[in-house]
Parts: sequence; structure tokens; C-alpha cells
Amino acid sequence: MAMAYRVERLPLTAVRGSGSRASTLARLSRRRTKLPSRVFAAFVTLARKLERQRVSPLTDDSWHDWLRQAGGGRRHVESLRAVQRRDSLAIVVPMLKGAAAPRMDEVLRLLTGLQLAKLLRKRQVENVTVLAWPVLSATDEAEAGGSAIVQRSGDLEDINFTGGDPQAYLERLRTTLPGTGFSAWLIDQLARAASDDADRFKARLLLRLFEDDSLTVLTPHAAQGGEQEPFERRLERLGGQIPLLGVIRDGMTGPSAKSPPLSFPSISATMVEGKVEQWLTKFGISAEEVLAREAKPEALALRHLPRDLSAVFSRFKEGVLGAMLRAELSLNELGFAPVADVKRGLDNFDMGCDRLRQRAMTESQREEEINRRQLAKLFHYMLPVGQPQQHVVSLLHYLDFYGPEFLPGLRASLEADDLRHQVLYLAPSKGDTAEV
Repeated sequence: MAMAYRVERLPLTAVRGSGSRASTLARLSRRRTKLPSRVFAAFVTLARKLERQRVSPLTDDSWHDWLRQAGGGRRHVESLRAVQRRDSLAIVVPMLKGAAAPRMDEVLRLLTGLQLAKLLRKRQVENVTVLAWPVLSATDEAEAGGSAIVQRSGDLEDINFTGGDPQAYLERLRTTLPGTGFSAWLIDQLARAASDDADRFKARLLLRLFEDDSLTVLTPHAAQGGEQEPFERRLERLGGQIPLLGVIRDGMTGPSAKSPPLSFPSISATMVEGKVEQWLTKFGISAEEVLAREAKPEALALRHLPRDLSAVFSRFKEGVLGAMLRAELSLNELGFAPVADVKRGLDNFDMGCDRLRQRAMTESQREEEINRRQLAKLFHYMLPVGQPQQHVVSLLHYLDFYGPEFLPGLRASLEADDLRHQVLYLAPSKGDTAEV
């Protein structure tokens, strides 16, 4: 059994602005945590309705041909045939088309679809197939198809592949990946999935990484009317061809259709790596404060530094000089007046104090600069280019650092029926795994 990551669930959810490709994390009511049972009741009701429908099965062998070219095995083809025969209901997971490297929001949608199918089986909706469908264009998503890794320096590096020479792409990855103990394994997985077509490349990779019997991939040409036809229209057309039960959408912003397919919100999550967790601890801030944009880097960089070093040293200097003056007066009362020694001591202290003050100022500036760099990296990791992490960072980034156990750990940790934003701490903990 896979080891689950530590999870903190926050009252935030990913939303996309109306008419804009920008996305952000917005606050949920703290009373809203789990999806209400009526959501699943609606899915069960629709499933029974679709099962009773008498519609001619779809016969389109081009779907099977494309799936085989995309690395689909017999079980994947049979799952697709079951949907076409209307023996199985479909949950659609929209993916970016023309982009081979899966981004984390795509992975989270796919995990949501697989978990939804599992939850429905517990409610006696047995025959459910999850269809990963590369159908979304750049205008449908927050980014123009980008899928990035985060270098050790904190810089983002786009490692997407849109088609062409897969060998050249693999060579570029070899020089681009940070270089970890899992890099060779990842390159091998990508080499086995490689194709000059980006959609087939992604399909092959996903089918290698996800071995679920209920998962298959739909051709990007399915239900296509025109070249620039929007996703919603194609989804509607697809619903007339196969029994569509649900579609996985980002956050709570997708239309909640009363007719098939029903919308289901995707899991929203942020990965916190070990060094990022250390920075959160150092600066005394929570992941929620960062993701909700309540933490201010300018103030945090100075939080644990002395307020005014010049004033501190001025008071220190005045106190010491005053004490030395009182000592000199006491010596004078004894009839002892070491004027030269006192003057030399005062001069040495004055110069030493100035040197110490200058050094302290330099150290304070250095520490402030370190804090600013670390905070910049922290925010860059958790909110790259100001976007929710899942809309920018590639699955390949985490596979490169955490290897084949990353996805099983992810699946063991995330809950599809929880509305809250889920923060996963990837560094191993000393004790047992626990939810925060």
C-alpha cells in the first residue's frame, strides 16, 4: 500500500475569472467541506436514466484505431467499446490537446475522475469508464499549454512537447531536468511513450502511469464539428453519441448542468516540497497565508531582524561611555588620574564599536537579502507566475524528484469529495502520516 503524504485541507478553491484566462485561489465558506450527498444522488439518478435509454450504439472504429496507435491495450479498447455499446457510462476528463507533458491540473482532474468512478461503484453504479479526452485548446485554459519544471535555482523551465522530433525532445530533457536519482527512470518512461504526435505521446504516458482498468483515452478528433469549435459544443455532441454521465471541471466555476453530463469539481491541490516547508517554518507563516496572498514578503523579510541597528548601537555606545566616565570620576576621587589610559580606552572602544556596528549592518543586510531570495523562491514554488501551482507545474517535475511512488502517494492522500484546497507536504515526516 502506498504511503500517503501529510495533508492540510484549506478553505480555498481554484477559480477562473469570467472571460479571462487568469486563475486564482478564492476562499470557501469554512462550513463547506465535503460535497453534499445530493450531488452523488444526482449522479445515481442520471445513471439509471441513461441505463434505461434505448439508443443505437455508436460504431466508429476510428476511435479504436487512434487508441491503439496511442498505446492502448486490449483492455483499454474493450473499455472504449463498452462505452460505445452503451454497456458502460462515461466520465469525461478534459485534457489539453497538442501538449505531451501532463500538467498537474490535468493529473488532478484525472485522479478526480477515477475517484468519482470508485465512489459511484459504491453506490451500485457499477459500469463506469473514465475517458481522458485531449480536447482543450490554449484559449480554454489558464496558460497557453505550458507545462513547467522548477529548477533548483527556483526558475521555471517550460518542458512541454507540442509535436515533432521526440528524440530531440528527450535530449533537451536530459539537459534540462535538475538531475536526481529518478531522472534516468523518468527519461526511460518518456522514451517508451515517445511519439511525434503530442496527443499520442501524452496518452501513452498516462496509460503507462495509470493502470486502472476503468481508464481509457478518447481521440482528440471525437465529436469534432469545426476546427475552432468550443469545448462545450463538442461535449454536447459527444453526449449524443455515448452515455455521458459526468465531466470533471476545475474548481466550482464550471456550469452545473441539469442535463447530462453532470459537472463534478476537480481536486484542487498544492505540493509543498521539503525546502519550501522549511521556509514556511523559518518565517512563521502557513501555507494558507501564502496561497490566500495574505503573507507579505516585504514585511516577512524583516520580521526577525533588529528594527534599527544604528539606534541600538547608539544606545549601547552611550551606556558604555557613560559607565567609563563614571569610572574615571571614581578614580579621580581616589587621587588617581590616568588620563592617557582612559583616553586610549575611549578611543579604542569608539573605533571598535563603529566597526562592530558596520559589521552588524552588513550582516543584517545580508540576512535580509537571503530572506528576500528565499521568500521569492517560496512564493515562486507555491504560486508560480502568480498562478495556482497546479496550472503551471508539470507532473514530470514531481516524477523527477519523487519517482514512481509519487502518483500512488498522491492517490492515497487526496479526496475527491472534499471541496477544500488540499496541501500535500512531500517531505517524509518522523511520525505517522496525519491530516493537519
